Amino acid sequence: MKRFYIFKDGTQIGSTITRELAIDLIRQHQKMETHPILRSEFSMIEGEEEFIHYPSREKPPRKKIGLER
Repeated sequence: MKRFYIFKDGTQIGSTITRELAIDLIRQHQKMETHPILRSEFSMIEGEEEFIHYPSREKPPRKKIGLER
């Protein structure tokens, strides 16, 4: 799934599914800025989100040694 990740001064503040929503989120944060000199820098990165699951914790079946007839 494609996502747009939004960063404020190098720290991730959110992610959206469209570029337009990412720009809207940046604009909302810019409106909250109060001091004209101490403005934050915003950036966004387009990327692919992929979930990596943990490997199974099940133990492999034990081999029977010496019990064959």
